[in-house]
Amino acid sequence: MIREVKAINFRTARDVTLEFESIAALIGNPGSGKSNMLAGIIALLDPDHGLRPDDVRYGNVEASLEATLTDGRVISAEHREDLPGLIVIPANLRASDLLLPASRHPDALRCMEIFRRQLEEAPAPRVALVRALEQCAEAVGGVVFVIEEPELFLAPHGDRYLYQLFRRLADHGNQVLYTTHSPRLEEIHLVSRDSEGVTAVEHLQPLDADDEFRAMCEFDAERSELFFSRAAVLVEGMSEKQALPYVFRTLGHDIDREAISIIDCGGKTSLPLFIEICRRAHIPYIAVFDSDVRGHEKPPQDVLRLNRRLRKAAGRDRYVEFNPDFEGVLRIRGRSKKPARAVDKIRALPAEEIPTLLHLIVELTTASARPIPPSY
Repeated sequence: MIREVKAINFRTARDVTLEFESIAALIGNPGSGKSNMLAGIIALLDPDHGLRPDDVRYGNVEASLEATLTDGRVISAEHREDLPGLIVIPANLRASDLLLPASRHPDALRCMEIFRRQLEEAPAPRVALVRALEQCAEAVGGVVFVIEEPELFLAPHGDRYLYQLFRRLADHGNQVLYTTHSPRLEEIHLVSRDSEGVTAVEHLQPLDADDEFRAMCEFDAERSELFFSRAAVLVEGMSEKQALPYVFRTLGHDIDREAISIIDCGGKTSLPLFIEICRRAHIPYIAVFDSDVRGHEKPPQDVLRLNRRLRKAAGRDRYVEFNPDFEGVLRIRGRSKKPARAVDKIRALPAEEIPTLLHLIVELTTASARPIPPSY
């Protein structure tokens, strides 16, 4: 299988090195270069493809593609022998033929026959995709599966089951390289494009074992949107997640248009984990949390320790702390229906009456946000 790919002057990749495990996800905003990276892999593994004149983007500098396989061999667009099998499942064929013929490797040919048969028998292409991969996971080895947006046309349960099939394919000696908007943390390769249109790829650095397990438990498709955001506001729970978009709107900002995410981290103790993920992914963030310190009570030591930890983890000008809590800042009393009451209160306030700390959240977030991608 592929261990490393180097691309020089290939499409938007001026000088990119990618290191792959048995399963790897490429994520990034539209136009960042994810499809170009997959195209480079196809150009290496498809014996009928190779480099083409329109693959060279920067002047007359010669393009170069090279891959190191897990057995130590090096292949290039000019020198290819004994290639792994290749199956390409592009997004634009998801509702019809599913895959492109791209390899004469015996196991790849076996896969193509499985797909052909399932397309004839299954009631819809999305069903054929799942059934074909089920059979491929038991029948073939030594094949690189290149898949664009595997979640297309699938319900959430189908998406999760498809990922199980990726694991089964990998366990059987195959490799799965895919682009997605619903990544698994341990597989993420961040694809970005700078102001000159040059693509860069960075593997998200792994968390330690305890944080990795917590991240798997806490991270879902909704929270994964932070990887595509210009800035993220990390909050404790549902009240802030539901109410803060109205704060931004009242102060003249549409968070969807400006690609700003409000991420419910599932509790105060999970905020450090999400702060660390944002740091490793180079995503601007603002952490928002309650002090939980009330003037008439002696605060427990564990509350004070957690508050200190959050301030340190977030860093200067990267957090807003409510005293004693979000509802207190809005002067909401009682504990029933807090999210709905917070939203109603915010929606009723004119801009000049928005509390100062909520103004601060908007100011810090918009000031730190990354530029809007040209393709947004």
